[in-house]
Amino acid sequence: MYSYQIEEASDETLTAWMANAVKTSSGALGHTKSQQNDFYAEYYRDELIKRGNDIPEIDFWKCLRSGDDSYRDKLIDLGTFNGEGSF
Repeated sequence: MYSYQIEEASDETLTAWMANAVKTSSGALGHTKSQQNDFYAEYYRDELIKRGNDIPEIDFWKCLRSGDDSYRDKLIDLGTFNGEGSF
């Protein structure tokens, strides 16, 4: 995904891409695929936050430590494995 595509995407599109990246990361068998999707998801989240949206934490390890992975779980439920916006 190119940075200009991310900058031009709507908040709804970025949220869908973030969900797809989180879903793909959570089900990927390879480390590279998981890492790249984690990176993409965080990139989309950062852009949404930059736009003034309040987006909860999505990092697997941070969610695990805090005991609150409800938003991450919601994204996994909404996302499509290998969907648009994923690696």
